[in-house]
Amino acid sequence: MNNLPPQKQIPLKWLIGLSVVLLLIILAAGLKPRGFRFDNKVSWIKDQPGIRFSRFGIAYTNSFNDSIPANISGTDDFSLEIALKPASYRGRRFKFILALHDGKDSEQLLMAQLRSSFVVMNGDDYTYRRKIKRIAADAAAAASPSPAARFVTITSGKEGTRIYLDGEPVRTQKDLTLKIPPGGNARLLLGNSVYGRHSWQGDIFGLALYRHTVTSREAADHFKRWAEDRSFSYAADGNAFALYLFDEKAGTRALDHAGGNLHLEIPSRMKILEWKILALPWKGFRFSRSFIADIIINLFGFIPFGFILFATLIRFGGTFDKHAIFFTVILCFFVSLVIEILQAWIPSRSSHMLDLLLNTLGAWVGAIGCRFFGEVKGEGLKVKGER
Repeated sequence: MNNLPPQKQIPLKWLIGLSVVLLLIILAAGLKPRGFRFDNKVSWIKDQPGIRFSRFGIAYTNSFNDSIPANISGTDDFSLEIALKPASYRGRRFKFILALHDGKDSEQLLMAQLRSSFVVMNGDDYTYRRKIKRIAADAAAAASPSPAARFVTITSGKEGTRIYLDGEPVRTQKDLTLKIPPGGNARLLLGNSVYGRHSWQGDIFGLALYRHTVTSREAADHFKRWAEDRSFSYAADGNAFALYLFDEKAGTRALDHAGGNLHLEIPSRMKILEWKILALPWKGFRFSRSFIADIIINLFGFIPFGFILFATLIRFGGTFDKHAIFFTVILCFFVSLVIEILQAWIPSRSSHMLDLLLNTLGAWVGAIGCRFFGEVKGEGLKVKGER
């Protein structure tokens, strides 16, 4: 054993302290909210009926269960009308305006914003890699490309799906029939997904859902009546199975004026309704600069920690000395696992299996690097070439 002279040894307490510092840095970086605040960023609009969604906001109903007629779930004939104004057309994220979700992403009915387009679909093919059928309409008016209030009508039935903007038909897709999720366990969400990671920003002035397809004449008439007083009160006699006027102006609930019990909850704290922990590496995969950056950060971020932790364990001697690489990798694996699990509760972060694998690999590389470039013996850390 070639030990360094005492004056050239790194004291064990220094190694332990450095390990703790690196651990705290990793935890702080891994659990940093990145702009997220736990307050629910939904507020009432004061000068007209409506609610405003800022970043990381959500409104939702409880599960439909018996509140919705059994013949509505999975139906081939329905319509929805919504008056809204997006905060911006910028950004490449898929932002959820409205969703009916029954616990299965593959069956959800979704209306989302992608840049200046309103996209309506069933399922979770947000990147359109699987080419699942969808329908979209550009909300930006040629005369005014800035966001403006739009009255959107969506009808779907056996004859296909159609989108109206301000009472005018703008897109028809005859080979697409959308469905309300079957099973009666769906819930309605506004402004976000059940995971809290697809936040939309803007104003919603009213919402109605019908158990039939609205005709072109009805769509034009409904827009005209809404434009007169900016109220959805006209829909009270339109056989809607859910109707929200958003005229409460205060409180934590938007009432369902269709006579049902599908009231929208607007909690004071941001609520995540379902957790997605350790998503599979290929789930939502999209090759981009941000994806490459994430790989580099997750891999190289754990290399220094693995290096110092390996050196620290060697100094303890005994079993730790003999199996230092094993213990280093296992300890770093559990640190990364804790971070990934906790990230599921932070909407601005994502819990991914790939991150866990990269963190663990980085720790292994750090431990191997310490063994290769440095020689740890008993009580000392010795850089190769020193005697």
